[in-house]
Amino acid sequence: MSDSVTKWHEMQEEKDFAKRVKALEKDKTFIYESPDGGKTITARPFGGDISERVVIQHPQKETFELKQQAYRLLCEVDEKVIRLAAKILDIGE
Repeated sequence: MSDSVTKWHEMQEEKDFAKRVKALEKDKTFIYESPDGGKTITARPFGGDISERVVIQHPQKETFELKQQAYRLLCEVDEKVIRLAAKILDIGE
C-alpha cells in the first residue's frame, strides 16, 4: 500500500477517535482508568459497562501527532527544501 493511502487510513482512524471522545464528553461524568500505570488512559460513563470504555490517551499518540505534522510539511513545502533541510540535520548531528 502506498504511503499516501496508509496516511489517509491513519487520518480516518484519528477522526473516528475524535468522534468517540466527543460522544463520551456529552455525558460529562466519567470514570478514568489506567490499566498500565498511566501509559494508557481510558474513560467510560459513570455507572457504564467496561465495554463502553474509550481510550483517551494512548502511548503512540505523540508519534501519530508527529506523523501528522510531517505529512502537512510534505504537502506544504517543496521537496528540494525538505531534502536540503534533511542534509543540514544530518550534518548537524
